[in-house]
Amino acid sequence: MQNNESQQIFVQLSKILKRRKWILIICVMGILGPIIYFNETATPVYEASTMVVFEEFVGGLSSFDYDASREILIFNRVEEIKSLAFAEDVTNSLDENILQRIKLPDQRPPDFDFKTYVSEKIEKNIAAMPVSKSNIVRISVQWPDPHLAKSLANAAAQSFLERNYRIRQEGVSNVRHFIQDQLDRVGQELNAAEQALKNFKEENRITSFNRESEEILRRLTEAEVLYNQVKGNRGSTEKRLETIQVKIAEQKKDFVPLITDVGSPWTDKLKQKLVSLQSEKADLRVQGYAEDHPKIVQLNREIEETKKTLTNEAMRQVQSGNFSDPQVQLANYVNESFTLQVELEAYKAQEAALKNIVNQYEKKLATLPAKEYNLIKLTRERDAKSNTYMNLLERLQDAKISEAEKTSSLRIIDHARLPEKPIKPRKKLNVTIGLILGTMLGLGIAFVLETFSSSLDSTEELENLTQWPVLASIPRIDKTSFNGKSSNLNGRSPKESFVGRGIIARLNPKSGAAESYRMLRTNLQFHGVGQNFKTLLFTSIGPEEGKSTTISNVAIALANLGKRVLLVDADMRKPVLHSLFGLDREPGLSELLVNHSAMDQELSITDEQRSLLGNVVSQEGMGDLVENFSDFVLDDQIVSKINSLKGKNNFNILNSALIEAVQVSEIENLKILSSGKQLKNPSETVASFSMKALVEEIKTKFDIVMFDSAPVLLVPETMILSAMVDGVVFVVDSKKFNEELLLKAKSLIKKANANVVGTVLNNVDLNGIYKSNYYYKA
Repeated sequence: MQNNESQQIFVQLSKILKRRKWILIICVMGILGPIIYFNETATPVYEASTMVVFEEFVGGLSSFDYDASREILIFNRVEEIKSLAFAEDVTNSLDENILQRIKLPDQRPPDFDFKTYVSEKIEKNIAAMPVSKSNIVRISVQWPDPHLAKSLANAAAQSFLERNYRIRQEGVSNVRHFIQDQLDRVGQELNAAEQALKNFKEENRITSFNRESEEILRRLTEAEVLYNQVKGNRGSTEKRLETIQVKIAEQKKDFVPLITDVGSPWTDKLKQKLVSLQSEKADLRVQGYAEDHPKIVQLNREIEETKKTLTNEAMRQVQSGNFSDPQVQLANYVNESFTLQVELEAYKAQEAALKNIVNQYEKKLATLPAKEYNLIKLTRERDAKSNTYMNLLERLQDAKISEAEKTSSLRIIDHARLPEKPIKPRKKLNVTIGLILGTMLGLGIAFVLETFSSSLDSTEELENLTQWPVLASIPRIDKTSFNGKSSNLNGRSPKESFVGRGIIARLNPKSGAAESYRMLRTNLQFHGVGQNFKTLLFTSIGPEEGKSTTISNVAIALANLGKRVLLVDADMRKPVLHSLFGLDREPGLSELLVNHSAMDQELSITDEQRSLLGNVVSQEGMGDLVENFSDFVLDDQIVSKINSLKGKNNFNILNSALIEAVQVSEIENLKILSSGKQLKNPSETVASFSMKALVEEIKTKFDIVMFDSAPVLLVPETMILSAMVDGVVFVVDSKKFNEELLLKAKSLIKKANANVVGTVLNNVDLNGIYKSNYYYKA
């Protein structure tokens, strides 16, 4: 069951696609055309790429190193590569021969600057992308010239290395100068302290002090040494931070908030924890704990973790929108600035703790005798200055080593190669997308048209709707493909007449459409036409549905079998059969029935019956006709009276007029009874008892009598005729299908007690089934 439904859906979809194929083709070509034109005319763009890796600093000072996450560092550097400032560095590094190969715009403003133009173009065509789960960044350049793309990519990588090294060296150089200044100052203070101590000993002849005083002096000296060391670290950190802030200020004033300005309950808690840890460490160091003592090691670990957490939290608040950074290329400065600020806060906390310890020991020294106190004080100052001087001297050497180093934290791991194929335009992808979009657009339009279309090509749908069998599907007739020969008739070329009205059963008997009419003839015979049914009426819902063409072709097909066929044009309002076959319109059916009153008298029609007849046929609408139609239908008694009149005067007149009115067509065995002259009231004429007498008479003279009537919904005479004949055939135009009107027509025919043989689905697109006549020629 499911397979059958799927198959039916597939068949319906296939029909829609074939029926709307030109819409689909136009949509696809309409989209593909511009795409193909773009593919062929667009300037090809080549891409060259190189890769750099971020490595740890070698031999750098600990105060310069910042501890930021890999993701933030990589992101900052990627944004820096895409900045205009970096593009300017790349432009300045290019050789003159490379710059000369860059194509200039045809129209240049008066203030055109070549290097600015090149820098802006490089900025637009350079890209950077981090490689997943690594410290590697891919730098790519897109350019119409493959050689320039390669050169620019390599130049960008080299400029990035030099830029990184230059920034690093600037910071190291500033710190070295600061340490040198501090060393000179402390050296002078050390000389002064040593001379003062020497003079005091010589003047007071005192060279030592007691053990308790010596312990106090030792601890105080150690505290002052640590204090001076931390103070120096704070100064170098402030110098480094000042350098970073100056670079940032060149781009935007107050670009980075201070770490003290980054406020949240979590950051405040981290700051308090950092101060507490630094104070605890300072206290332990003064007590004599070495740097490698487990307690000091544990405190250092906690301090580093706290500083890292505080830095990341500050960066997170900046990235979440608490601070705005419109120049993303300087984001690495922001990161380093926050790191240095955290370091500075830690040094300040440690410095304050050590200052407090020094003050406490100084208070203890104040209780000693004057000479001993002065000796301890001078000795302490000399030792503190000496230790500070040695520490600064060591750090100066480290700074000089770092400044002299030529190594960088970046390394090029893959140089750009000459691209072989352009990456733009992506012709295959563009064509594929065009095909998909064109197909989707075509299908969408096709389904929309089908939704609002009144066409009907499915015989199953028509059968389910009417419960009448579909006798045949007649394909759309191409009137330009006819062939055949025929003689003249009444001064008119029959071929022209037949072709003009689609009579193909005579002109091209081997065509596919002719076979459809022969199939209709066969199905009519299976239903008893020509045997049980001798009179057959063809009608439709509305005009121009192919009713006259269909009945004419079927009549020809039946005549070709040797059947004596009479084709009656019962559409007295718009008759076409006489024109279709090239015959005269008069005399015809109307002349036969014009004297129907005399026949009514012969049949002894009562005044009541005549009054009923007048009421029926005089109605403008169909309602009263349907309501009283059952009273109007002739019974067997009237039919017997008609048979008894045969041979009498009026009946003989009718019979003679019939012989004169019937015309011979060029088709053997086919005769035509045209409609005759125009009548004022054709409904009353058709509804006469003479019409019934005529129907009964012509049944005896022909094997098959076929009536071409007016559309059933337009005039009442079709409904009257449907009750007089043996069978009715509905012709439905598949392109003018209207379900509501069809059901209304069915209701009228049912109330007339007419015998509907079946329907004919006309003007059907059979998807090329009959376009080839091979089968019929074989």
